Order: sequence, then C-alpha cells, then structure tokens
Amino acid sequence: MNNKNKNQSTRVNWNLSEGERIYRQMEEALLSADKSISGTVAMNYALSKLIANYKLAMQDLDIEVTDYLGSMVDFWEYQLQHGESYDRCLFDAFTEEVKDNYIIELFS
Repeated sequence: MNNKNKNQSTRVNWNLSEGERIYRQMEEALLSADKSISGTVAMNYALSKLIANYKLAMQDLDIEVTDYLGSMVDFWEYQLQHGESYDRCLFDAFTEEVKDNYIIELFS
C-alpha cells in the first residue's frame, strides 16, 4: 500500500471512529429522555434543532447536506434492520418502556 492510500485509509478509519464516538454520546443524551410520549417529543425537538444547526453550518461552508443526510438515514435504517440490530437494543428498550408507561397512565 502506498503512502497516499495508507493516509486515506487512516483518515477513513479516524472518521468512522470519531463518528461512532459522537453517535454514542448523542445516543446516551437522547435515551436520557423521560420514558414517555413527552420524552419522545423532547427527543424530536432536540434532533430537529441539532439537524437544523448542522445544515446551516454546512451551508456556511457551501456544502449541501440535505440529500446526503437522506441517503445516510436510508443506509442506516437498512443496516439496523438487516445486520446491526445490536445498535437497536437500547432504543427498543426505550420504546418498550414508553409503551408500558403509556398503558399504566391509561389505567391510572
């Protein structure tokens, strides 16, 4: 492997590692929401505001990310449904607890 390919490979690996580190922090923050319908509203609020800030920051750099984000979401949805289901465990547990709490609230 020549130096250029080695440097590109190192950069790709660093980007993936850094992306995973950031994802884990954001996952932890999202899943700290109250296990209720209100908590899911708060999660949506946080995600939409974060994405809006990201898109505006990228626009300042003359980088259009709307299509890219859509493609990446499609990619990850497929991966999470067909191979990386271990990443779904914490979110599945969250949604089950929201459902349970909602049922408890209905009958309280």
